[in-house]
Order: sequence, then structure tokens, then C-alpha cells
Amino acid sequence: MHLNSQILAAMKTFEASARLQSFSQAANELSITPGAVSQQIKNLERQLGVVLFTRKTRQVELTTQGGQLYETVQPALLSLNNCIGRMKRLNLEGNVRLRSIPSFVFNWLIPRLGGFQKRYPDIRIETFADGSLLDLKSRDFDIAIDYGDGHYPGLGHTLMMEEYLFPVVSPEYFSEIDWSASGALNRVPLLHDTAPWVGAAPDSEWRYWLEVNGMPGVDSSRGHYFNRSDMAIKAAVSGLGVAIARESLITDEIIRGRLIAPYAKQKCRCSYYIVYPEGVLSNPRVKAVHDWLLEIGRQPC
Repeated sequence: MHLNSQILAAMKTFEASARLQSFSQAANELSITPGAVSQQIKNLERQLGVVLFTRKTRQVELTTQGGQLYETVQPALLSLNNCIGRMKRLNLEGNVRLRSIPSFVFNWLIPRLGGFQKRYPDIRIETFADGSLLDLKSRDFDIAIDYGDGHYPGLGHTLMMEEYLFPVVSPEYFSEIDWSASGALNRVPLLHDTAPWVGAAPDSEWRYWLEVNGMPGVDSSRGHYFNRSDMAIKAAVSGLGVAIARESLITDEIIRGRLIAPYAKQKCRCSYYIVYPEGVLSNPRVKAVHDWLLEIGRQPC
């Protein structure tokens, strides 16, 4: 079978659906209806003679053949997009207003901004760090990066990267505790970020990790509370107790040996989303920032 215009036209829809594991989210990203996405995928499957997705109630999963196609299509589309971006970047000049929470800006975004500057020297990102939670109501931004559940009424959004949680302690504290013992976490102070996402209870991250990790006997409300995750992590580095950490924000501390993870990580209920006013991605500067964030967000921490 040779490529034809219909197959080529459906590849972007296929890539978005495979990446997001959702026809409705793909439709939102591509600014088309979920029905249009479903129809394009059905037509593609019919022309290829294979089933690409297993349909479930709220999501879709790639079949073996779908996974093989995605492994080829995703880098090809990304490479094509990057090529077009390089050709257009000389015409890109001006400011882009970006908002996010301080811990993410300091620990994840700033160390990577140099790479953006090299690629787009004429785009100036104006970075604003809000409080412990991102205020999206004023919409005084072109791009925002939020840690949330993907519900953003009236705003466009793209999943940038998933997050993982795990407890961390200082090396000195680690050596004092038998972490394999039953109830070990009941004998140490827990360090909390009281506002990890909108509407979260002060002990939400600890409670979530304990439930997913199968530790029902630990009192998640104990310990010390901070209104920012970087404060809780600093307290752990200082030996105050054991903090629940987000993988994307503490890679450097783990590499340098300033923190140790005594337990396995678990996928968090929230992820990082690129959020933007509807229609703003038609601006080439904003689109360049959006696509760059999407690219580096999928790279290993």
C-alpha cells in the first residue's frame, strides 16, 4: 500500500489520539469535534486494514500495530514540525508572557530556558512565578504551566508531562530508620505541601501516595506543613523529616545525594499542563513556546 492524501491527513489526528490516549482530548488539541477524530481514525484503520486502538469508556489504548505506527509517526511529525519551526524562526520576534508556580519555575523551567534562547534568540519569555497555586482567572498570560487535573473551562490546554510522587529524606535521616519495618512512617515527621493543586486537602499528596502504595495504617495528617513544595523539600534536606516529592522538581537533589528515596515512586493524580487562552496559538511566538515546552516535557528528567 502506498501513502495517499487521506492517510497523510489522518496522521496528525492519529498521533494526538495516541499521545493523549483520548479522542476527546485530541479533538480539543486539534480544534475539531470528537466525532471528526473518531471518523478519521476509523477511515485510517479501514485503509490500513488494522485496528489501531482499543476503545474504552473514557480513553483509548494503542494496539500492538497502533504502537508500532506511533513509534514511527510521532518522531516523524515532531521532526517535520521542528524543521518548519527552524525555517520560520527568523521571522519570530517579541515577548511571550509565561506564568507558573515558583517551585516549577525555579527547579524545572529556569535550568532549561537556555535551550529555548539558543533556538529562538528573538523571542523573549517574560516569566512570572505566582503563589503556591496558579491563578488562571485574570488570564494575563500567553502561556501558563499548571499542576492540575486537566480541567480548564474556557481555556485551551495540552498535557505536557506526567508527574510521580515518592518520599525523600536526607542521607543522615535515612540511616537512622529501618524503612522496611512495618509502620516506619508513623515514627517520623511527615513534611507536607499544603496546596499541591486547587482544592486539595493539606495532606492530599501524602494520603494519595500512601493509598496507592498500600500503607493504610499510616496517619497522613502528622508532621509539619508548608504552603510550597520547595519549602517542604528544603526541610527534608535539612533533616526535619520525610517529604513527599515530585520527581520533576528534585532530580538534582537526588543526583547530588542530598536526598534519598526509601520507597518506590507512584504516578500522581495530577500532571503538568500547558494552559493558554483560546486562539492564542495562532501567534507564532506563543506556538513556538508551546511546542518547545511540549518537546522538553517529554524528555527524561
